[in-house]
Amino acid sequence: MFKKIIFGIIAFLLVWILFIWGKYYFFYPSYSQEDINTIFKKENLKAPVYDSINIRGYSIHYLTNKANDDVITNQETRKKKPYLFLIHDSGKNSGYFLDYFKNKEINKIFHIIAVDRIGFGKSHFIKSESEDQKEFGEDLDYVTSVMPKEILKNEGQHLEEVRIVTNGCAGLLGLKAYNWADLTYVKVFMFYPETEPRFFGSIFFSKLISSPFLSFLFPRDFVSKHQDLLLMDDSKGQGRKTLFENAKISENKGISSDGPMFPAGKGFKSIFFIVANKKAKEQTENIIETNNFLIEEADKKNIYKDPGFVLDKILLNDFYTLDFNRIRR
Repeated sequence: MFKKIIFGIIAFLLVWILFIWGKYYFFYPSYSQEDINTIFKKENLKAPVYDSINIRGYSIHYLTNKANDDVITNQETRKKKPYLFLIHDSGKNSGYFLDYFKNKEINKIFHIIAVDRIGFGKSHFIKSESEDQKEFGEDLDYVTSVMPKEILKNEGQHLEEVRIVTNGCAGLLGLKAYNWADLTYVKVFMFYPETEPRFFGSIFFSKLISSPFLSFLFPRDFVSKHQDLLLMDDSKGQGRKTLFENAKISENKGISSDGPMFPAGKGFKSIFFIVANKKAKEQTENIIETNNFLIEEADKKNIYKDPGFVLDKILLNDFYTLDFNRIRR
């Protein structure tokens, strides 16, 4: 009987491991530049291109539509398009945002950037012979924080408005951008953010999958997902409170310095939560402990496949933007 139980457990684990490999191979696509060119050629659209930057040994790759004529400086106004900076959830990559690059209205309005977070897509740690630091090393927290600023700099951003869109556990990464950017032109839209700490069992499972004793059994993206979740866990403790407090202070400065530039009754707002239900709204209100930020209930949607929904939310809150930075459709 005991042997049957052991063999049953081993068989279950083998089937589960095979299932994980199959799932990540067939349902978590990763796109090469050639794949993207083919997809967009079939739809007679200009394809986005990959670009990259290096930060402290990390190679950060991202997709951009900067090759489109629409994003160049307007010769009459000398003003470039505002930026739409897209940050994916754990387990995904920049290719999940391809529908944004296909959307003609969004391409007309924005200079679009979709980043591969470290461990996903093409972004990774460049290991040299003299270093044994792993992909999710000690510098990663700094690199993920400064990444939006460095990519925007690489794209030529100066004073143009930036809308950062995040999803799931990546929501807090949007807040980290506030440590490195001028808030007079940055807004963060957090779609269904995961800000609550995970329960012990889930954290323990992620540690097991990330351990050198088991990680070699699983696909890279699956292991990276759990390493990433562990990294985000650190931001959901005391770090979460600090992130919200920093953003709150920055918003208050924006209100006091730029208040007269807004219409009567419309102040400066830079953080927007879109949550799935009333319970999530109440949880978010308890977490942020301030009325600075906006929280809106909306039926949960797949933001990767519905860029129009995201654009509607950005436009709906555009009156919190300085007049000269508002979207002109």
